[in-house]
Amino acid sequence: MTAAKSKPATRVRTRAPRPKTSIPAILAGQNLVKDFNTNGSQTRALDGVSLEVPAGSFVSVMGPSGSGKSTLLHLLGGLDTPTSGEVLLEGKPLSGLSDKEITLARRGSVGFVFQFFNLVPVLTVAENVALPLVIAGAAPSTYAERLGEVISLVGLDQVTNKLPSQISGGEQQRTAIARAIFPEPAVVLADEPTGNLDTRTGSQILRLLKDLQTEHGQTIVIVTHDPRAAAYGDEVIYLEDGQIRSRIDLTKRSSGRTGRASTDGAKGGEARAQAVLAWLQKLGA
Repeated sequence: MTAAKSKPATRVRTRAPRPKTSIPAILAGQNLVKDFNTNGSQTRALDGVSLEVPAGSFVSVMGPSGSGKSTLLHLLGGLDTPTSGEVLLEGKPLSGLSDKEITLARRGSVGFVFQFFNLVPVLTVAENVALPLVIAGAAPSTYAERLGEVISLVGLDQVTNKLPSQISGGEQQRTAIARAIFPEPAVVLADEPTGNLDTRTGSQILRLLKDLQTEHGQTIVIVTHDPRAAAYGDEVIYLEDGQIRSRIDLTKRSSGRTGRASTDGAKGGEARAQAVLAWLQKLGA
């Protein structure tokens, strides 16, 4: 498969940002509990977690190992089901749906980005990006233009016909992000999206995710252990022992001339990162 001729990134169709005065939750968890049984022993990974993710927002989830971060992300994305509580995706509860119905809801509304990319090694960059719609049975003619636009947006025009083994780690993660946003999902969920990358490449990936939010209205939730990565979020949630211990709102910490929070430079991202570090220090985290 080859990508269609690239179009200007500004033509990429994404969900338009909504005014902050009345932003509905695109994704929500209500009193989520998750128990795991291992060798007859029960472990509670989540213990009554509730949160709302407004449309067009960027939420970061932090916490020590074993705090329930990845479990929460899997529940929110419909990859697992809670022991009790409810997940609402675009206002619709996932409980009571069959496995097939959950798969269809997830396919149409949620994009996933993982630490280890999860690309298909025998497919090219373009083929990996297009995979969600290929699986859904869409004809190439129906998504060719979108494919070119998305590949251009994430800066992969020069590697569209290369295999994952032939490109860098940063390019592999950009491919994973392109695949996640290709079907125009309501929300993108990213589990340690920079955990397998060097600092410089990780920063580039985070700036890409932030641009998807601020410039294209994409809703994003990331799990991260890195305070500077978390600082790209509008809100940071800290989990501990399966519960939300604290939250911090970063939207008022700094803003550029455009009025939106900045994530680059000493007046933007550094101020937000320092706010997160000070908050974590106060928590003793």
